[in-house]
Amino acid sequence: MKVERRDNETVEQLLKRFNKVVVAERITKTYREKMHFVSKSEQRKEKRRRAERNRRKKMMQQASH
Repeated sequence: MKVERRDNETVEQLLKRFNKVVVAERITKTYREKMHFVSKSEQRKEKRRRAERNRRKKMMQQASH
């Protein structure tokens, strides 16, 4: 990851721009996920749990409208 300083750009502005790129590219999220080993089966289980949670959330939103 590299962000070069522009002409007349303050350090604060540079840091703000850098942080925006880090958030946009989800670098910190990826780093946290890779800190611990998670087996393929656990990844699949978590994916199913998330999908089910999203389905329920969507159903609740549709029911309230």
